[in-house]
Amino acid sequence: MNRSTKIFAICALAVCVNIILGTIIASARIPFLYFDVVGTIFVAANFEIRYGILTAIVTSLVISIVSGPLFLPFIFVSIAIAIITNLMAKNGFDYKRAFFTGILLTLLGSLISAPIRLIMFGGFSNSITDFLIISLKANGQKMITSAYWGAVTDSIVDKILSCLVVAWIMKHPILNRSRLHF
Repeated sequence: MNRSTKIFAICALAVCVNIILGTIIASARIPFLYFDVVGTIFVAANFEIRYGILTAIVTSLVISIVSGPLFLPFIFVSIAIAIITNLMAKNGFDYKRAFFTGILLTLLGSLISAPIRLIMFGGFSNSITDFLIISLKANGQKMITSAYWGAVTDSIVDKILSCLVVAWIMKHPILNRSRLHF
């Protein structure tokens, strides 16, 4: 099996991880946790940027087919996650770098998701952060600003934990980064 075939197999596995973990967490209704980009982060941190983007796109397409087309515009958030993670992991992906990557994913990803939320859902997310959005709006903030801070609040824990999980997995002897480069 050549290198590309092995990486495509890992991408396919990562898509499955994204969908399965995302479904489990969504079914459990755990607030502020999604784990639907762990596979994308893993691929983006370990391989060329194109594989991370491919994983992000395929995951988003599958979720949109299964759950409905309303999720499709968030493909841009997933692509940004792959690009940012790949750039941040150029010199390794230890816990410290993973933590800061999670923060960066949240801040920049929310810049992309807030306008999508605003256009498609009036800025709301049908989560507990809607109370924050309503409070910010009631206190004079523009709806886009309120949607942005709602998106940040919604995703900060998830993105940091997702990155830390990937850093932890990468430390495992079998999945050690040096062994992933076929």
